[in-house]
Amino acid sequence: MLNRRALLFACPALLATPALAQEGERQPAPLATPRPVRLRPGADPVMLESGFDDGDRPPLVVRFAGPGAPQAAFRFPSWYGYARVFAIRPMRGRDIVFVAFEGNTGTGTYQEIQAAIGQDDDGIARILALETLHYRLTGPCDSGTWLSIRATPLADGGGLRLDQFWRRQGETCPPRPGGPARSRAEWGTTLAWSGRGAMRAPPPAPGAPPARRLVEASRAKVMTWLAAAPRTEVPRDDFETLGLMQTMDYA
Repeated sequence: MLNRRALLFACPALLATPALAQEGERQPAPLATPRPVRLRPGADPVMLESGFDDGDRPPLVVRFAGPGAPQAAFRFPSWYGYARVFAIRPMRGRDIVFVAFEGNTGTGTYQEIQAAIGQDDDGIARILALETLHYRLTGPCDSGTWLSIRATPLADGGGLRLDQFWRRQGETCPPRPGGPARSRAEWGTTLAWSGRGAMRAPPPAPGAPPARRLVEASRAKVMTWLAAAPRTEVPRDDFETLGLMQTMDYA
């Protein structure tokens, strides 16, 4: 069984080798900051800023500046310095900022998590949703499991449409007639947002396949945590509690 905590707090030698993200895994590309964003309907734009703190493996800090800007600073862990702002999307008459940051990492393992952050109708800046952006668990002989997501704002601005794609491939050695075993799954979910508080997810689908159940079990914990209080960071200790790294498993 994957020891996620061991991977998360890997030895310094391993953390010093930023080769875990394969080509295409650090996508979408970073969005240049500072840049203006409108955090409240009808309000004047403020400046979105992002950068890394000082120190060993510093977090990415996302903040806003200018008249009327929220004072909250958002901090996201970044073991390899890959965390980044990657998109701004309109929802409920305002801009929502999307940030990607590293989750579970280690030999054959790379996960990025996306956070949607914004200011709600009560003027509170908070994390609105957390989802796995993409995830890879690979083993010997080209075997592995992959998960990715496409998040699209609803046309009426009332939430996000999440389309998720999961696939698994068995080992290629020794060769077998017809190639390695393969399986796939796709499903969709809508996160609703009223403009107040965090986004809301539907209850887990009864009878869903195991791949989907893992994702939805973690999402239920995350949504409860986000609804309990305004969150502006994801502490390392909460990764295990929220099941953020448990949205996928080995074959």
